Amino acid sequence: MPPSCVSTSNHRWIDRGVCSRFRGTARGPVSINVPRLLVARIPAMFGFTLKNLRTRSSRRFEMSNATIDPQRPVGELVREVPAYTRVFEAADIDYCCGGDASLELACDQAGVNLDDVREELADIQTDDAEATDWDDLSELIDDVVETHHQYLREELPALEGLVRKVTRVHGENHPELEALQAAYLDLAPAMTEHILEEEEEVFPIIEKLDRGDSLSDAECRRLREEIEEMEADHEETAELLERIAELTDEYTVPADACPSYESMIERLEALERDTHEHVHKENNVLFVEAETKLSGGIESRTS
Repeated sequence: MPPSCVSTSNHRWIDRGVCSRFRGTARGPVSINVPRLLVARIPAMFGFTLKNLRTRSSRRFEMSNATIDPQRPVGELVREVPAYTRVFEAADIDYCCGGDASLELACDQAGVNLDDVREELADIQTDDAEATDWDDLSELIDDVVETHHQYLREELPALEGLVRKVTRVHGENHPELEALQAAYLDLAPAMTEHILEEEEEVFPIIEKLDRGDSLSDAECRRLREEIEEMEADHEETAELLERIAELTDEYTVPADACPSYESMIERLEALERDTHEHVHKENNVLFVEAETKLSGGIESRTS
């Protein structure tokens, strides 16, 4: 990687300030890889919140390092300022499955300096990227299905064929590809089954809740159980994606890679990034709001 931390490749991008800020930490230099497939989507990746979670404003989000509470959960911070994701991605901080962790703990787990991260967050301005606001949970569900589930239905089987092809052709020179293929073949069917279960079992109950319809005690229990199961699935998916990242040396294209090999690396990385956004929308926004509505409904019935 050149000293500027900006690759000359046409499928990499890094915020120079973020990269230089984390230089010299326990994890060493930090870089972000954004495939060509995602470049056009970068603005959209940083915006996901509900209108009732944040009042939109055109003013700049100006805060000093000291005003960013290190004990606040990272998922909550991203809900308020979606553009924070670019700092967290650069620092390898898990804000989706690990969204409940405090900023201080998340920095410790990632091996980065808390003050450096807080300073980067303080530099973020809300008008750097417009947030996408949803009127209600049903609209958010539509977005998840249309943006992420549809992408997975198209990409997972196509990418499987590419992974098999690259492993067959390059496996002799790159023995790690056998393990990569095994990890992907565990990942793809699990994700396919997961999104189907969400659409058939979880989302209909949340939509009913969002309309203000009364839920039976059985439906309330089932929704809570389903959400817990979905979050556990997200953890397993994160582990498999982390394994794939390790096996590809953080999505590094080998010197002897053919175009198919390069495409596989780019698309695997795109899958990871889409999953980060996907899981954040569900774990830190949709499920949190559903639980709030669910708790409110139960309290009103018992009062």
